[in-house]
Amino acid sequence: MPEPDLSPALEASLDCAAAVAERFAEAGYHFYFVGGVVRDSLIGRDRVENDLDVTTEARPDKIKELVSPLAEAVWSQGERFGTIGCSIDGHIFEITTHRAERYEPGSRKPVVAFGDRLDEDLSRRDFTVNAMAVDVIERRLIDLFGGASDLRDGVLRTPLDPETSFSDDPLRMLRAARFAAGYGLVPVPELVAAIVSMSDRLDIVSAERIRDELQKTLMLPDVTVGLEMLRSTGLMARIIPELADETEARLALRAARVAAVAREPAHRWAALLPDRDTARVRLRGLRASGALVSSVDLLIRIADRIDSLADVDDAEVRRMAATCGRAGARLEDVVDWKRRVGRVTSEPSDILDTIESTLERLRLTETDLEHPSAGLDGNEICAVLGIEPGVDVGRAMAWLRDIRFAEGIVPPAELKRRLRDWWNSA
Repeated sequence: MPEPDLSPALEASLDCAAAVAERFAEAGYHFYFVGGVVRDSLIGRDRVENDLDVTTEARPDKIKELVSPLAEAVWSQGERFGTIGCSIDGHIFEITTHRAERYEPGSRKPVVAFGDRLDEDLSRRDFTVNAMAVDVIERRLIDLFGGASDLRDGVLRTPLDPETSFSDDPLRMLRAARFAAGYGLVPVPELVAAIVSMSDRLDIVSAERIRDELQKTLMLPDVTVGLEMLRSTGLMARIIPELADETEARLALRAARVAAVAREPAHRWAALLPDRDTARVRLRGLRASGALVSSVDLLIRIADRIDSLADVDDAEVRRMAATCGRAGARLEDVVDWKRRVGRVTSEPSDILDTIESTLERLRLTETDLEHPSAGLDGNEICAVLGIEPGVDVGRAMAWLRDIRFAEGIVPPAELKRRLRDWWNSA
């Protein structure tokens, strides 16, 4: 089979890497592009990322020595795993010593061994479509495991037998679902069988890595194939057991919800997870940030609140907008999420239309809907009522906020009059 032509985009990346590659060559080392920059160039897929993954036989300390004269910045957070990062002429390079990762039985952290041979490095990569390299100096594709033909034929395989690959890093079982969904690759039967028999190995992988991998899947244009693969292989039971027993049709509907909403992590997670309780438990279990947990909870909570409304008035819209504001969000964004999800299941949108039109009208005169003022501060309340700071000030403030939600902005003089009347009648 003739060697595939290098794409113009890849040629441009090779040009950017020429100077640093020559520096490695002068020191007696190779410099190979690997990973997404190679894979995506073969199928003509544009890459948003500006990073270039590289492998070399040079050890991390030597990598730092060679890149430092050319780089605007060098970072070593991944040095113990063999990776040195740097920025050169605005391009991010992640340069890694040839290596193999594996997990010892019961261990959650991979054991890294550095090597000197490219073929060994490529053989230990996750899938054949990622086990290709391009020699930056020679501008030559190195494809020892048929990755280019697998990309062309839509096949997902591992370079070595899948049991070995998944033993090296069990997260690859989860990653297989992402590549099946993201690249339209059909896993070979032995790969699927290995996942089914080894799914319990996922338990040794850190929650953070599982979360990040699953989130990458959720950010794809269509996650249907990925979710179904997670369900059918038993992986879903280990990460989101609430979805493990869903039918294929029901899970496909859930995937359609995910694809319909904005490409934002919180929006995608909220479209996937069935309810607030599940969302909180699973996201916390996956060590998600507090901000993500709060954002997902808000989307589901406000959507449930909208579903419970018999009618919409200004007061309700003000309250929902303020609830969103406390979470750093806007009600319009929640309504948009709700509308997109509703289109998948053909839910009526009349109440959403009303909320949007009410918001548009209120914003003309009330610029503080997300953080509404009670109209009087604590000192003013004390002065009007002749009281000292304490719980009564809090009661008065809550009463004023109820007025704000019900009526909008009321002039301070009128608020003071009403406040005296309320206090005297209490």
